[in-house]
Amino acid sequence: MYSVAVEVTDLSFRYPGGETEALRGVSLSVRRGECVCLAGPSGCGKSTLLLAMSDLLKEGESKGECRLDGPDSNPFVGIVFQNAESQILSTTVGDEVAFGPANLGVEPDKIEGRVRRTLDAVGLSGYETRNVEGLSAGEKHRLTLASVLSMEPSLLLLDEPTAQLDARGKEALRRVLKGLKERSYTIVVADHDMRPYEEIADRFLLMDAGVIERETRVAPFTGAGPAGDGRERPRPSEKSDRPAIGLDKVCFSRNGGRPVIDGLSLHVYPGERIHLCGANGAGKSTLFMLMTGLLRPDSGSVNVLGLAHPRPESLRGKVGLLLQNPVRQLFENTVYEEVAFSLKRRGLTPAEIDGRTIDALALCDLLHVRDRSPFSLSYGEKHRVTLASLMALKPQVLLLDEPFSGLEIDFRYRILEMLRDYGERHGSTIVVTSHDPLVDASWADRSFSLEEGRLGGPSAI
Repeated sequence: MYSVAVEVTDLSFRYPGGETEALRGVSLSVRRGECVCLAGPSGCGKSTLLLAMSDLLKEGESKGECRLDGPDSNPFVGIVFQNAESQILSTTVGDEVAFGPANLGVEPDKIEGRVRRTLDAVGLSGYETRNVEGLSAGEKHRLTLASVLSMEPSLLLLDEPTAQLDARGKEALRRVLKGLKERSYTIVVADHDMRPYEEIADRFLLMDAGVIERETRVAPFTGAGPAGDGRERPRPSEKSDRPAIGLDKVCFSRNGGRPVIDGLSLHVYPGERIHLCGANGAGKSTLFMLMTGLLRPDSGSVNVLGLAHPRPESLRGKVGLLLQNPVRQLFENTVYEEVAFSLKRRGLTPAEIDGRTIDALALCDLLHVRDRSPFSLSYGEKHRVTLASLMALKPQVLLLDEPFSGLEIDFRYRILEMLRDYGERHGSTIVVTSHDPLVDASWADRSFSLEEGRLGGPSAI
């Protein structure tokens, strides 16, 4: 029996184009059967350390050593990335879990047993024939976990597994990981929210600026902030202003099934800040797609900036949409080029492009990674890059779908303050969704709950 699963010794790493090292002399030993949690702010090096453990850092400058021990000469490491969708390759749940063992050469008569056992371990028994596109964000995370477990790794790495999960999804994940811990799996988790791991983790390691600053046996609370800034804010005049967004008795269902949006009415006025809170699958993302014309309602009316039945092409430059999964909006080689791309498409002068790009990068605290590939950033940093790309355009309406995923509590306060100042400076209307309450409840002019496609909370009209 090997007592150590992974040994990291004086490891340093710098990404191509990085101004500073992502890891600086990190040393870490993880024992077999241990659960270790990595905490720290976005960009502190948590994800980079997991990639080093899984031998996926192929480009960049590296020093030091990361050594795996196992029962054979080639111990297998399984990693679940921040973006679960990037690991899903098959159409059905059963095929997805069977894909890995099949490619490892496992005998066909043994694959069925692995699929059954791992789906049971993550609470997805009976899902074998379901289409993966119909799964919730939490279910997709559990599916990728099952797919990795089916290959029987000696070391399990989880990168921000709670980033897109509501309270119910976090509790389901907690139960799964507790069961794996009881079965002596070796687990290393990187996350911002340490609460789900309080009864599971043996140790918590706090990272910052590429180093492990301290170790604790108690789950750390990684942020705090003010209840509000106490400033008086003018409320939009609903009597004199025409709504920037008007939804009236909107209904939408997929393929004739149960309504995703059910008779919803909402008027959002120019310069207003709105918060929509709802669990995974409540209809938040669908509502944004209806507002931007990416989906058409089955009934009811949608009016955005005076345009009835809006289409994406008619809203270009006027409405900015931040998707829940930021990877879907990234494609350029560097962070700077990503933020500047849409400005070039609008035909601005080079001086205007550079000025707006630098301002947006500074606003989102991204100047230090301007020459990095956006795909090499942490999940929270990717969200900030897509947000900077939208802010550089100065749209009249900002629709932000789960902008706090992958961000620690302190930075959530900073994002809200940044959005407050941005909205007041440009008169922008801002609608934010999340599956948790805002860390600063005073930020929103109005807040609504969204459940089963219907609004609750303050009067919608």
